[in-house]
Amino acid sequence: MVNNFEILERNVDDIKVLKVVGELDALVAPKLKDKITKLVDSDSTKFIIDFEDVTHINSLAMGILRGKLKVVKDMGGDIKLIKLNEHIKSIFEMIGLDEIFEIYETEDEAASSFK
Repeated sequence: MVNNFEILERNVDDIKVLKVVGELDALVAPKLKDKITKLVDSDSTKFIIDFEDVTHINSLAMGILRGKLKVVKDMGGDIKLIKLNEHIKSIFEMIGLDEIFEIYETEDEAASSFK
């Protein structure tokens, strides 16, 4: 199976917006971890992760997100999630990640929450 996965990065003021495209599974989750780690190492601490084009997420990817959230929060930043489809939102709710991540419908709402 071919996994067409990519992470598109752009800036909105001092916020890094990462649009994840494809399946966020064990094969590609480390790429997201590496991307966030590099950005944190270059002093980025505010992230919005756009899930609009994510079709699947597995437990490894969720664990990575949770770990990176702790790192970023310890530095005074945050990771906000946007545009989760119903399937992915229900997975987050089942394992309680909706309790630790702020989840928004739009990028503007998420960006405003950093102010």
